[in-house]
Amino acid sequence: MRLLGFLKKEIIQTLRNRVMLVAILIMPLVQAVIITIALDNEAKNINLAIDCKANDYLMQKIKDKTTASRWFNKVESLQESPFRAIQTGKVDAVIIAPEQGFTKSVGNFKPQIQLLVDATNVLKAQAIEAYVKSIVGSVLKECKLLPSSVKTSSGIEFKTRILFNPEMNSKHYIFPFLIVIITTIVLMSLVCISIAREKETGTIETLIAAPIKSYQLILGKSVPYVVIGFINLFTMLWMGKIIFDLPFRGNFPLFVLLFFVFAFAICSFGVFLSTFCQTQQQALLGMMIFLFLSLMLSGGLGAIENMPPMLKWFVHLLPLSHYTTLARNMILKGTDLQFFLTHTGSIFLFGCVSAIIAFKKFKTTL
Repeated sequence: MRLLGFLKKEIIQTLRNRVMLVAILIMPLVQAVIITIALDNEAKNINLAIDCKANDYLMQKIKDKTTASRWFNKVESLQESPFRAIQTGKVDAVIIAPEQGFTKSVGNFKPQIQLLVDATNVLKAQAIEAYVKSIVGSVLKECKLLPSSVKTSSGIEFKTRILFNPEMNSKHYIFPFLIVIITTIVLMSLVCISIAREKETGTIETLIAAPIKSYQLILGKSVPYVVIGFINLFTMLWMGKIIFDLPFRGNFPLFVLLFFVFAFAICSFGVFLSTFCQTQQQALLGMMIFLFLSLMLSGGLGAIENMPPMLKWFVHLLPLSHYTTLARNMILKGTDLQFFLTHTGSIFLFGCVSAIIAFKKFKTTL
């Protein structure tokens, strides 16, 4: 009977806490629905460009066929080199016709075609190559340039060039995302729980009464953990290089700048979240809800381009999606300044909004 009474007391106490009630009953349902919609690992919505002459009949047929398929998006003519377009993420692959034209090469019984593929995502790269070979072969069959009994890619010389991950090593794709996950968890959990612990133990009043300003208190709670996060970042990059031969093709000072901008955004949001929490348990639950949803929607596990349009707007508001995209791009591809500024600017804007709201709410609630 004593045990039943104790269990009843715990249930009633949990149900009385509205924040906990929402966190443990409502949010899991919301997360399950959103993540199921978002996580689609099928290779589709691929940005494919075709570099050919306007009078190349077969290449125009291939272009029409790719646009009509459910795999590829239409990409206008390239304004830069194919390599540069792939490096900056504007396209995922480029089909390049022979200099004399693909139609003429088929007429000379030497059909050749070059395919440049971004292989940072190994599974996607393999799917792109298979899709392109299938479409090219089907176009030649439709034009009766290949016997119907012959395999679609038979007799065509595909010169496939694998970019940014020539060994097709999936670890090079996964490891940068793990770096993002670990640094995010370290930064947010330490900052958020640290402030919640002060509130739970009652020492926050002593800190507020001390002769320091609110921003100094927030900085004092954030800067040490940013330093720890930076040490983790540097250690993981070094470990990835030693163990997995992880390349780093970007600009390291810009990569460091990216980390500190991201740290500012995450710490600001951590402080903002802590203003709603009175206990470490509440802080941990709130942090887990935000982190789990952000990590699932960041593009590290499922392609952002496959998500529904309404969900994409929400994803682009999350700093983690920009950090994942940019960190992976800088490590595996190199640094494009415009690409860097676009994503870093989005992270910084999120941080500024979070910092302003957190600072105002911190002064009025603590």
